[in-house]
Amino acid sequence: MYLAFAPYGESLVVTGVRADGNLKRHLESLGILPGCVMTSLYDNGGDVVVKIGDGKLALGKSVALKVEVEPQGGK
Repeated sequence: MYLAFAPYGESLVVTGVRADGNLKRHLESLGILPGCVMTSLYDNGGDVVVKIGDGKLALGKSVALKVEVEPQGGK
């Protein structure tokens, strides 16, 4: 599933990033890459807010639609 549709409050594992070039490099620099564990906190008017480690990030819906995730521990 894509991050934009992930349930809130659940631990998620990134399984893929469907972005190219600068966007992919930017997401990687933020720690969003396959194997990364994050928690989807809430939807802030279209932006998805996630917790990664000790930090929080807001990702626009168009970006959240490029990040593939699955619940931690499998499907």
